[in-house]
Amino acid sequence: MNNDTIFLYIIAAAALCFALINCIQFLMKRNKTAQTTGTIISIKMPNPETAKARNSKWAIVSYMAGGKTYQSQNRIQVPMALQVGAAVKVRYDRSNPEKLYSFSMLRIAVSILIAAICILAAVFKLI
Repeated sequence: MNNDTIFLYIIAAAALCFALINCIQFLMKRNKTAQTTGTIISIKMPNPETAKARNSKWAIVSYMAGGKTYQSQNRIQVPMALQVGAAVKVRYDRSNPEKLYSFSMLRIAVSILIAAICILAAVFKLI
């Protein structure tokens, strides 16, 4: 086994662990959370805005829950294309509506897909 194959297996294992953790969180919290649409009120980026590669956007969101307007206590990661004022779907804790969660079935499915692709690439690299 060469270094490329080992690297692909490591990436696959990391993606599977990420999917497993998110799946467990989703299953544990699915009845304790609700989903709504919120508006981005503040964005923070770890790198300068001109840096497109290896950068991310983290937003504070304002949203309605139970007839009241809330502002998130924690930031959630949002797509790079979104700006302040954009609408975004959020999942919040029903008992503490100011707390947002960032797990989703799409994120779980994508990480499983990445793991499968890495495993297939590693297997074909061995042949």
